[in-house]
Amino acid sequence: MENRLKTLLQQGKIAIGAQLRFGSPAIAELFGLAGFDYIIIDSEHAPQTPVGIQAQLQAIGCTNATPIVRMLKNDADMMRPYLDMGAQGILAPFVNTVSEARHGAAALRYPPQGSRGYGPSRAAQYGFDTGYFKGANDNMVYLPIIEDTLAIRNIEELLAVDGVDSFVIGPVDLSISLGVPMDFQNTKFKEAVKQVIKAAQKAKKPMGTAIYGGDMFTADIYKRFVDEGYTLLLIGGDEWMLNSSCLKIMNCVSSVRG
Repeated sequence: MENRLKTLLQQGKIAIGAQLRFGSPAIAELFGLAGFDYIIIDSEHAPQTPVGIQAQLQAIGCTNATPIVRMLKNDADMMRPYLDMGAQGILAPFVNTVSEARHGAAALRYPPQGSRGYGPSRAAQYGFDTGYFKGANDNMVYLPIIEDTLAIRNIEELLAVDGVDSFVIGPVDLSISLGVPMDFQNTKFKEAVKQVIKAAQKAKKPMGTAIYGGDMFTADIYKRFVDEGYTLLLIGGDEWMLNSSCLKIMNCVSSVRG
């Protein structure tokens, strides 16, 4: 199965993604059918289960979206089952050093390029995809989250690691690490982001970021990030979109309640 996200990144095109926390296969399928290029199943901040994640991977498999699992940590043993279930990429939190980036990138690939152990299940269509091994390494996407001052200090060498396909700036945790929580206009935060952009351009890696704040229902907020050179955009997800929609509806109908 084509990795739509990887194809878009290689072509320099914009990839739009969302993150899911509620564990619902129906919601995962809905997001894929809505046209999102990639969908992240969040197992770092949500009570996901392996069985539940596989069900969501199966639902996303009914669409053209690329399924990505956000890990609890950058750990090869934790990644392996989700790769075997059919995840086409990993979003790894708090990747701060070159050795951590190499560890994560290697976990997604079979030897000699990596260290992944062989045992695909759904990923190889339960044995019907006899060519899975041959194309598996080239069909994976490893995305570290840049969200700590240590990562900023190591950013040039970190993004140069072979197998780091792109990255996502985690603005909330990064701002907290910098001592300016949620102040995305602070000079310290902006300077850190500039360092990431400079390193990405030097390494020729596509740039990604999670987007928070502003009116998320207008195109201008996304255009600003595209104009800055980002091609991988992570835009909310099931929790935020339901929250925002409920608030908008309640605000609209509040006047008729008397």
